[in-house]
Amino acid sequence: MSAENTPTSNRFWNTSPKRLVAVLLILNVVLRGTLLLTMHPPQRADFLWYYQHAREMALGQGYHWHGHATAYWPIGWPFILSILYRITGPSVVAGLLLNTVFSILIVLFLYGFVRRLTGKPMWGFFAALGYTLLPSQVQWNAINGSEESFTLLLLLSLILLTWSRQMAGRRRVSTLALSGFLIGLAADIQPIPLLFPVYLWLLEAWILRAGWLPSLRRAALFAAAMLLGVMPVTVRNAIALHHFVLVSTNGGVNLYQGTMINGGYFWSYNPKINPLLAAGSNEILENKIGEEYAFHYYLTHPWKTIVGGFIKMFDLYKNDVNAVRYTYINSHSPLWLVDTMRWFDSVVYWVIMLIAAAGLTWLIVRRRDMLRRLSAVIAFLIYYTMVFFFFPAWDRFRYPLMPLYAIFLPFAGPLAVWLWSNRSTWAETCRAFLHKRFSQTGREHQ
Repeated sequence: MSAENTPTSNRFWNTSPKRLVAVLLILNVVLRGTLLLTMHPPQRADFLWYYQHAREMALGQGYHWHGHATAYWPIGWPFILSILYRITGPSVVAGLLLNTVFSILIVLFLYGFVRRLTGKPMWGFFAALGYTLLPSQVQWNAINGSEESFTLLLLLSLILLTWSRQMAGRRRVSTLALSGFLIGLAADIQPIPLLFPVYLWLLEAWILRAGWLPSLRRAALFAAAMLLGVMPVTVRNAIALHHFVLVSTNGGVNLYQGTMINGGYFWSYNPKINPLLAAGSNEILENKIGEEYAFHYYLTHPWKTIVGGFIKMFDLYKNDVNAVRYTYINSHSPLWLVDTMRWFDSVVYWVIMLIAAAGLTWLIVRRRDMLRRLSAVIAFLIYYTMVFFFFPAWDRFRYPLMPLYAIFLPFAGPLAVWLWSNRSTWAETCRAFLHKRFSQTGREHQ
């Protein structure tokens, strides 16, 4: 009897979905609960901004900065927090608990998606478990950030977008529209997805060969639903700022910063270096100056733009250390612990990405049907990465992508089994190659 067919093995692989969900829930509650009980870093930078402005909104004071209405940072996450604060009162802990709930929902939806995609509950469990064991995504729960809410809405949107292709009639249309609406709500928190409908059109028309006109209709419906989700923020901005601002006004600032640095934050108070200072507190003008400066830079420095773009995309993926900064460093942890956690987070991240890459390789080589079903997820991964060709990038901005990469983790299993079952063939091929290589080298020296 093979190891795969033993009673113990069968019981493991046939574990009921309810038990798998229970294990995921318990593990996530324990990991995240332990973090919240032991880690209490001060909220700084934009995390402090979110708390302060959500508190003001909860008190009916509006969304203001420097004494006037603002849209510098997207209003989505402060608005969500303000609703919570109206119930609980202004409380950092309440926001952290809400983010923890969002994180657990991400894990459960990831499990459900992969389970339905493959028809194998254990595969869904492995995908969700791999994501759960990524240290940084647990550590971010100690910070009052917008990543969890954005990632949850994004994941739900892509799940619905994937399922919509397998539907017909009104159900197909309504599911696609709901997917677009959810990604619009996500854009209210972080506006990065706003150009994704164009990518979706090219994906379906060019890669999936669904026809240019039908693909355009689907992309247009998706875009219209997305704009419906964004519209309340746009209307609010028009009323409060007296300008058309789709979501936020910090895009030009970020583009300018991308011309000055690749993998970090840049700001200068020298007007000879920083043209944005000329705008003063006028964020509309600041955004315009930043955009004009960036586009002029692209035209006059094309080679630097291209090289810098690839460096930025590399910086997006190179390590996993930013969560340690806002948790362990801000909590004044000893240096040895900070360095240890930086390495620990990065090594675990590298291992998970290596396994995900192996799973994606298996799909490309042996499961083109599954690759096609996951094309929307893959398209968004590529789209999101390419956005950072122009914006400064570091690992915090990769947070929303990690549940998407976790989808590919279970598919590394069949690749490992295939490599193991063909190990004798691989060994013989390697021996033959080495024998031929050394034989040629020996003849050359004679």
